[in-house]
Amino acid sequence: MNNKLTGTDNLFSKHSRRGNQRLFGKKYDEAIEEYSRAIEMKPDYAPIYSIRGYAYRIKGDFESAIKDYNKLIELRPDNADAYCGRGIVYSKKGDFARAIQDFNKAIQLKPNLADTYNGRGLMYHQMNEVDLALQDFNKAIELRPDFAKAYNNRALAYKDKGDADKTLEDTSKAIEFQPNFSYAYNNRGNAYVRKGITSLAIKDFNKAIHLNPELAEAYCNRGVAYENSGELELAIQDYTKAIELQPDYAEAYNNRGVVYNKKGRIEPAIENFSKAIELKPDFAHAYGSRGYAYYAKGDFDSAIEDCNKAIELMPNLAEAYNNRGLVYLAEGELELAIDDMDKAIESNPDYAEAYYNRGVIWSKMEKWENARLDLTVANIIGKNSINLFHPINRNIVNLEQSPDVNPPEDIAAMLTPP
Repeated sequence: MNNKLTGTDNLFSKHSRRGNQRLFGKKYDEAIEEYSRAIEMKPDYAPIYSIRGYAYRIKGDFESAIKDYNKLIELRPDNADAYCGRGIVYSKKGDFARAIQDFNKAIQLKPNLADTYNGRGLMYHQMNEVDLALQDFNKAIELRPDFAKAYNNRALAYKDKGDADKTLEDTSKAIEFQPNFSYAYNNRGNAYVRKGITSLAIKDFNKAIHLNPELAEAYCNRGVAYENSGELELAIQDYTKAIELQPDYAEAYNNRGVVYNKKGRIEPAIENFSKAIELKPDFAHAYGSRGYAYYAKGDFDSAIEDCNKAIELMPNLAEAYNNRGLVYLAEGELELAIDDMDKAIESNPDYAEAYYNRGVIWSKMEKWENARLDLTVANIIGKNSINLFHPINRNIVNLEQSPDVNPPEDIAAMLTPP
């Protein structure tokens, strides 16, 4: 009898070891097969369900992972790690309520488990409960001061609060503890973009891509950095690479459309915005940008329709008001145009282009003091870069076509790009 048990133990150990080797080698199907054979030897050995559940989760087979964690909880009802693991799977499925319920249970059973606080923080962040997320990330870091993922996740929460300095601090801390953390380099690059430090941003995106050549997000974000520095062709290349790696990447299609807009390539811009909307029907920015493309094309009805949809989805989207205001200006609806530019500036007080466009409209209305003020503000905020505004916007006041409008010399100079 003892020899039989020893033989079973040996077989169980053999398949478990093989499973671990396959899992380490990222051969998930083979790992799962070995763990399943081990379970046949000892169906009531609880820990093996945890490791097979993890393999299923990494593979993306969430239903099988949940079944394994359920079995683990059946065998060990007080196992906090089982609830934490199942909570992570529920989070991957987008079932945030069940995920938080499991994380709460794990914390109840084991209050000092840093992974659980980190996981619950991610759920709160997904639910836009940023302050609750920060509390959980703080607790995770308190329990494990070298927890790189928690620093990175807290950085993303700070990003959503608009705190670029704390985002930089936390991503740098994550990199300090985990030097090959590609996502942390990517997120720090985004923080540098927001601070206008393009060279450091590109350096971090390069590092993220070196560490993880399949990280589509890093290509997309590097595209933004190139776009901000005026390297439009490099930006298009990066957005295209991001789409190649992740064909359902709506943001990359949108961003590529924006660059096509800037280059005056209206038809491919519209195609890219339409694809972004197909992939993400509530993508307000894509509707607003496509509205601008339709405006540039002269299809004012479609432009208004898209801008209206963008505003419906995101009532504070300054670009949508600005773009709709341009359509109203082109149609001679000056009061409606002023109203939209007011709303654009109210939503984003640093929106230089909206000040410029409102100055244009005031000039059309011959309200020179208002025009002078808005154009001056646009110059200051835009760092004297009216020439960087879209060419269509810059040329919207054509003095030769408006002989009845005779602006003062200083205003005429501000309306004319260098």
